[in-house]
Amino acid sequence: MTLHLSDYDLQLAADAVPLPTAAAAHLHDCRRCQARLATYQQLFTATARLPQPAFEFDLAATVLARLPRAKPAFPWVLGIVAVLVLGVVGAFVALLGGVLGQVFQGLSTGLGAGLVAVASFIVAGQCLELLARYRRQMSLLAFS
Repeated sequence: MTLHLSDYDLQLAADAVPLPTAAAAHLHDCRRCQARLATYQQLFTATARLPQPAFEFDLAATVLARLPRAKPAFPWVLGIVAVLVLGVVGAFVALLGGVLGQVFQGLSTGLGAGLVAVASFIVAGQCLELLARYRRQMSLLAFS
């Protein structure tokens, strides 16, 4: 190995991480890299002895105060739209109930099962997407 070890490799060695064979052999033979390694070891030792920083204010409270306020769990606009849609569907069924009954009686069982399967896949996909979004948001809030 003709080049010297990188700072990254020396920091790994200072942190007692095993180096590749060629890098370890170079470190064993090179006085310059040994001196740089000793500097990193001294730096790491001195940093480990420093006291933990202490703030004169509550950092968690300050950060939480700057976060956006939580939105309501169920927006009222969606509730109103859902009631309106259910009202229209209910009126449609009430007015055309007899005709709809005859149409659905003529459908084969396989077509009905296919419609149920497709609807189930769509609902399952939406649930998985909602779960993934929830997990992403919770990982952003993990302060530990």
